[in-house]
Amino acid sequence: MKLLLVVANFVPEIGSAAHIYFDLAKSFVNRGHEVDVITSYPREFNLEENDKNNNFPLDEIIDGVHVHRCKHPAQRDNVVLRGLEHFVLPRYYFKIYKNLGIKFDTCLMYIPPLPLYYLARKIKKHDGTKSILNFQDFHPQELTDVGVLRNPLMIKILEHIEKKAYRNADFITVLSKQGIDYVIERGGSKERIAHIYNGAIVEDFNSIKEGSINSKLLGHTGKTIVTYAGILSPYQGIDHILDVAIYLKDHEDIEFYIVGDGSVKQHLQERISNEDISNVILLPFQPRDEYFNIINSSDISFVSLDERMKAPCLPGKIKDLLGMGQPIIASVPKNSETADVISEADCGIVVEPRNTEELSRTILSIKDNEKLKKEMGKKGQEFLKKNMNLDENIKKYEMVFNKILK
Repeated sequence: MKLLLVVANFVPEIGSAAHIYFDLAKSFVNRGHEVDVITSYPREFNLEENDKNNNFPLDEIIDGVHVHRCKHPAQRDNVVLRGLEHFVLPRYYFKIYKNLGIKFDTCLMYIPPLPLYYLARKIKKHDGTKSILNFQDFHPQELTDVGVLRNPLMIKILEHIEKKAYRNADFITVLSKQGIDYVIERGGSKERIAHIYNGAIVEDFNSIKEGSINSKLLGHTGKTIVTYAGILSPYQGIDHILDVAIYLKDHEDIEFYIVGDGSVKQHLQERISNEDISNVILLPFQPRDEYFNIINSSDISFVSLDERMKAPCLPGKIKDLLGMGQPIIASVPKNSETADVISEADCGIVVEPRNTEELSRTILSIKDNEKLKKEMGKKGQEFLKKNMNLDENIKKYEMVFNKILK
């Protein structure tokens, strides 16, 4: 088939969306499909340090994938400007689409940003091409849950777009099992929705793990290293980690590392400085190889979500932690999709957010239990192989493509 993938973030940008869709695109190519990607020009704040001054072509072929980029204003920390960016993306992307002059069999579109629903509608009206909306996060619910979005008018506008997307989409895929009920309750059709995890190339994780070296960024050998690596946004509730670090400050054999970037980074820096949280090291985004070196060099990996999050959510980093065989401590609501996955995989321990004392006791109880940590890591890898194998997920998408083409 001739497939179009639309995603706002793509390589060389750092982040789960960019690499999830790059792996997806390459796997479609390996299955014999022709794949084009429409995306944004790499934004400096999403690039590793060595790439920040590079110029990237607007059109290029990467591993058989035809990538088409467009330049547009982009903001990370200003919520209003970032919201406006989301609303102009359909116009920028549709211009590229028309210039391509290709009739695709179908289109797979990463949501959010939610207004990309209008791009799917424009494409269908233009030449009849149907789209699968791949909802990785649910807006505006997540934005209102954590207080990022408070303007009543904007909330109503986004809720209106959300309902139209659920009702009118040719097909919807969701990352979380709970997402199926979430969409149906808001007007989606049970016959036009499916749950498909983000896929992982299992063999790649095996080779990554074997090739990983001890990260030079993680010093203090002999200490227990607890790591959070990922986006630093209001959704993650990363303040939980700082609270635990303060609680365990007298345990000099434990060191916390927070690796990433995002809108709450300055807030975290200020807390670490003002409260003298000396057992927390804050590191910037790292190249992909070093990111995996850090995970593999850690004794425990931390997953955190703000307790106010009600929308179904499964952080992208879960896939990487499972693949690398990491024992996970999750500071997430116990009724969340993340808690369900960790419990089903039996790859870690779930503790309710803000329960600083319980989180601290959990770290202390497993930090020296090498057998338990290895068992958790092994079970996580088994769950990944069974449920998140990219080869199997590609076949699920192909079934969806064939269904909507009929």
